[in-house]
Amino acid sequence: MAVIKAVSSKAGIGQAIDYVTKEEKTEEKLVSGLHCEAETAKEEMQATKELWEKTGGRTYKHFVQSYHKDEKISPEQAHQNALQLAENTPAWNGFEILVATHKDKDHIHCHLVTNSVSYEDGRKLHNTRKDLERMKQLSNQMCRERGLTVTEKGKHFDGSQIEKGEVIA
Repeated sequence: MAVIKAVSSKAGIGQAIDYVTKEEKTEEKLVSGLHCEAETAKEEMQATKELWEKTGGRTYKHFVQSYHKDEKISPEQAHQNALQLAENTPAWNGFEILVATHKDKDHIHCHLVTNSVSYEDGRKLHNTRKDLERMKQLSNQMCRERGLTVTEKGKHFDGSQIEKGEVIA
C-alpha cells in the first residue's frame, strides 16, 4: 500500500532538494531526475524559473509516496514506482521532477519534488484536489498490478476497521 500526501513547506526549492537528497537518508542510486539530471536538478530548476522570469511565489510542489512498514517492497522497487507515478501524472507533463527514495525510517518513502515552472512553455504548475486524487488512484492501480496492498478507506493495513475516534500514528 502506498499513501500519497502533499507536503507543505515555506522552504525554498534548494532547501527542499537538499533535504530529499541528504546522503544519510538515501543512496545516490535512489535519486533520479525526470526531465532533469539528479545531480544538477537544483540548478536546472532555477534556470527554468529564470528563463521564464518566474522566480517568485511558490517555487515547487512536494509529494511523498509512503509504504507501510510491513509492505513487501524493496527501496529500488519503490523508487521505480515513484518514477512511473511521476511520468504518468498528467498535471506534471513538461515539468522537471526530482525523485528521491528514503529508507532511513521504519518504512520506505519516496519524495517527488516538482518544479513550479514548466521548462516547455513557462506555465506555472497548478495541482488541484482532483489532480491529487488522480495521483492516488494511479498509485493504487500500480500497487494492485504489482501485488502490493491497497487498503480501503477507513481500514488499517491488515484490513481491520478503524474505530471511530481512533488515532492513527
